[in-house]
Amino acid sequence: MPSSINHSSISISNKFIIIAPHLKYPLRNGADIYVEKIGRYLSSVRENVIILGANTITHYQNGEIINQQNFENDFRAKTLAAIRTLVFKSHYLLEKFLTNAYRQKAGEIVQVHPEAVIVYSFIYSTSLRLTTKPAIILTHNDEIDIYRNHRLNTKNPIQKYVAILSEKWLLDYFHQTNNNIFANITEVDRNAYCQYIPKQQNIIVPAGIEYRSLSKTTLVDEKIHLLFCGSLNVKMNKDALLFFKEKFWGLFKNHFQEDIDVWIAGSNPTFSVINMCKNQGWTLYPNISDEKLNSLYEKATFGILPFEYSAGAKTKLLNCYAAGLPVMATLCVKNMAEQDFLPNLFSNDPQKWLKHLQKYQIKRYDISGRIDCQRFSMQYSWKNIIEKLDTDLKTMGI
Repeated sequence: MPSSINHSSISISNKFIIIAPHLKYPLRNGADIYVEKIGRYLSSVRENVIILGANTITHYQNGEIINQQNFENDFRAKTLAAIRTLVFKSHYLLEKFLTNAYRQKAGEIVQVHPEAVIVYSFIYSTSLRLTTKPAIILTHNDEIDIYRNHRLNTKNPIQKYVAILSEKWLLDYFHQTNNNIFANITEVDRNAYCQYIPKQQNIIVPAGIEYRSLSKTTLVDEKIHLLFCGSLNVKMNKDALLFFKEKFWGLFKNHFQEDIDVWIAGSNPTFSVINMCKNQGWTLYPNISDEKLNSLYEKATFGILPFEYSAGAKTKLLNCYAAGLPVMATLCVKNMAEQDFLPNLFSNDPQKWLKHLQKYQIKRYDISGRIDCQRFSMQYSWKNIIEKLDTDLKTMGI
């Protein structure tokens, strides 16, 4: 339940502005999709939602886009963002996404709609200081954990120092007095932020899913098809693929020979990902349509989530379950005990993954396994999540 706050300082509003400097259409990465779905579905229970994306102003009403305008802006290059982080002892994502053009447009739109509730996507966006009223922060993940993992998992001294500075920026932010409300994506994240800021107001807004009908037959051949989906220019996803290659793939390839393949689907693959797929014989599906991605979900044997560390992998898990695709995942993806049921597997042991694949190669599971996965995901429909968010906000006087 959300923590109690001073209702006298807040009034119920039917207009929301979501500040999302990372968001670009068409939607390709998990953070963009998460924010857009919140905005779209929130507009079904409140009158107006405006999403200020990286270069778009999008108005939603009744769950639909009613107007979208473009403006001139683009992200700073990674190298420049890193340099600015070092020079200004700042936060990497702040320096990458909060350009002068974006800052100006954010100020303009809030001036036009001063009555709106501000929703910041990611903590760094609060540095815009667009309102003195309580705002909502979509945290997306445990950022402290992410930057600590970056610091520990990179050998590049510049990247390591950028991670240290970004973590320090966040810790400094946590020591500031503010009346914002944290919207965490999982209970694990909320518990982490309660440790960082014990008196912080918070609610949980999980990642949601949308359903598609299941095919009665999903097997296209006798091979095992392993599907990985994710933004292919994101470090966590690239590290997961590297971890899979080093710890799992050799074992599987030696055992199954030509009877197994790997499908990698995602946006904006880096040269390192392209080369990895080519060298390992994996099939790469870059920047594919939703229709093509749905086809891969339907035809795959398992979704793989081989994360050595995790932030945002719950969305990938639920997307698999919503499509009726069982998963094989490492333990850091296991946020809830109830998500662990056959034909899924959660383990860090490559031998257990191998035995699981052997089992389902010999005896293919029927459609009931896929139905169980989709049934589990139903509790995370966007409709249910936003109805709960609406209730929580009204309880808080928003």
